[in-house]
Amino acid sequence: MEIQVSKEDYEFLKDLQHELLTQADDGQADPIYWGVEEIRDKGLNEMQIFIDDSRFTLDEINERIETWLDEEQNDAARDEYELTDQDDADQLAEFYNRWMSYNHSTAYPVEVKEEYFISKDTGAFLTKRACKEYIERFGYNHSNPHTYAMTAYRNFEYARLLKILKTIKF
Repeated sequence: MEIQVSKEDYEFLKDLQHELLTQADDGQADPIYWGVEEIRDKGLNEMQIFIDDSRFTLDEINERIETWLDEEQNDAARDEYELTDQDDADQLAEFYNRWMSYNHSTAYPVEVKEEYFISKDTGAFLTKRACKEYIERFGYNHSNPHTYAMTAYRNFEYARLLKILKTIKF
């Protein structure tokens, strides 16, 4: 039996075969497919401080306060800061609000946790390269997107298709 394909399709299949045989597996067993993994804030892990819709770690807030104290040379503020637990978001936000709240900016502590999830909006990609290209073109639609390898364990149709694509003679 002879299968006829256009020269363009032949080149596509030949390039796809090369990609499938040479791409990284990122620790997954065959058969592999790729998806877009995203990261979003979930809450309840790390304390951070929000000021005017900007988020700061406790280290960043401490650095801001120390810079302000060096510039202002306010002994009363420095004495109060030195009595503050610098790992306590509530105390740091209170200090900021008392001494540094410019233009009525209010600091408030929030617990933040990053949650990883596979995007349901993209489907599957046969190659890591295709997934990366998607992210380069449309990554703005996602939250911190990156490639994520998954195995299609016991997906016999997909496994057979990949075996054919990897072993056909071009």
